[in-house]
Amino acid sequence: MSAIGVGFVGGGPVTQAIHLPALATLGDQFRTLRIMDVNAQVADEVAARYGAVGSTDADPIYADPEVEVVAICSPNAFHAEQVIAACRAGKKAVLCEKPLAVSIEEAHAIRTAALASGTAIFVGTMHAYDPAYLAAREAWKASGDVALQVRNAIFLPSNDVFTNQATELVPVPPAKWPGGEPDRAMIKTMMRGAMLGLAIHDIPLVRDFHPEVGQVQFAEFLPPFGYALVSTAHGSTAELTAMMPGQWPPKWTFEVIGRTHRLRAEMPPSYVMAGSACVEVSGPQGMQVFQSGTNGYQALWQAIAATVRDRVPPPITLDTAIADLAFALDLAANIDLCLDSAA
Repeated sequence: MSAIGVGFVGGGPVTQAIHLPALATLGDQFRTLRIMDVNAQVADEVAARYGAVGSTDADPIYADPEVEVVAICSPNAFHAEQVIAACRAGKKAVLCEKPLAVSIEEAHAIRTAALASGTAIFVGTMHAYDPAYLAAREAWKASGDVALQVRNAIFLPSNDVFTNQATELVPVPPAKWPGGEPDRAMIKTMMRGAMLGLAIHDIPLVRDFHPEVGQVQFAEFLPPFGYALVSTAHGSTAELTAMMPGQWPPKWTFEVIGRTHRLRAEMPPSYVMAGSACVEVSGPQGMQVFQSGTNGYQALWQAIAATVRDRVPPPITLDTAIADLAFALDLAANIDLCLDSAA
């Protein structure tokens, strides 16, 4: 059985430090054929490492019949048009990094294109594919408990710091963080960007236990780039906190507290092939611990292989991915209202 051909639109740190190493662990299931990046040096050097072809234009990826899967790892604003282009090129599957789009209108356009072409759409919400989390979620469901509180905390160094700790990257421009005191309009813009660029990672998990945004009771921008917010809906509370960049080690947790049970997940960095999250579910009968040698990105690529080879439906539907995006956008809109009321 021949390997599935992959083309990457965007050759930066996420491609280099996460996706390509993940593919390397999956034996001969995939082969990287093309790398596109607007920086010609990045495109050519990353491609050379994998025996692929580099370019500064995505069209050769769409036009290559041997490329069956397109991975979109470009800036957020380009995701929708690039996903749609891959669908119109007749690709079997598209993996789009988070977010799928930056508006619901764009997401609906993606759905239309995907339905017309039969292209399967995957979004890189890696923790939603994590085998340990999925097993723990089933254990929670079996308990019959109801979530009263959901907590998600993300503390990270900057992308260029943590990816360089894990792999020798082809040089990319260093991250630049805004200086000075942002005004309220800038804070709103940055909070929206944080919902679509950072909170979106675990919104599928949040929605498993807190499916509606409800009302944002508290929202604060944490400079240089982060947030703290509290949302309440139907008797449950969601607390989302994030901060970057910093000099601390990465720390990523997800927690659910119910009437009698507690789920707690410690997420490892995605750029280290260290297996799944470590997830504990504790209750009156004791504690269950879930862990796997496969991380979320590896499981995601395995799901793509099953869809391309065996026509297995994606485990997370496109409609679910669009609902995740709608939740993030609803959060951003409610944050705006909260900030206005606090002014």
